[in-house]
Amino acid sequence: MKNSWTGGEAAYEVEPLEENLALAVHRGEPGAFERLIDRYEAALSGYAHGILQSVPDAQEVMQEVLVRAHRALCRQYDESKCASLAVRPWLFRMVRNLCLNKRRSKSRQLEQPLEAFDDNRMGPFVKTAGTEFERQEEVDLLRGALSRLPVEARELIVLRFMEEMSYAEIAKTVGSTEASLRGKIFRSLKLLRDALDRKGVTYAM
Repeated sequence: MKNSWTGGEAAYEVEPLEENLALAVHRGEPGAFERLIDRYEAALSGYAHGILQSVPDAQEVMQEVLVRAHRALCRQYDESKCASLAVRPWLFRMVRNLCLNKRRSKSRQLEQPLEAFDDNRMGPFVKTAGTEFERQEEVDLLRGALSRLPVEARELIVLRFMEEMSYAEIAKTVGSTEASLRGKIFRSLKLLRDALDRKGVTYAM
């Protein structure tokens, strides 16, 4: 199976969950970097778009992240660092930093509404029961409510509830403490609930 970013072939269709991909990439194992991309690409792209609300900008950040990740794992980090690297928060943190840099570098309004992006990652906020039409209505309501939240609240909801990160992983990603995060995530959920209430929607959060 070819990877959409590198054009390379993943060595295995199904990777073992315990595989240390950072170490495999560092050692130059065939298909390792493609497997790393396959594992994290969708989540990282969704996170980037959640911050930037622009598909082209999110894609640009993703390309830069992958270049930096490959360079770091292959040339900058030694084997012991790769072996102990917490890959997921490391990648998310890289995405976050580049997204925030891009936001700061632009004085224009956000280019696209969140409605322009749909990777079916609304996850736990959408009920699975009901018709496809009802599900789509819920997705649209949630997407609209999320798009009106401050960027910090939006990214915390994405990380905690859509990517199902632990508080420890989020702390490594955003550079905060777990105690502080719990309060911020609580307030983020309240903001989301208030935004939905204004639309006449009640959610158990």
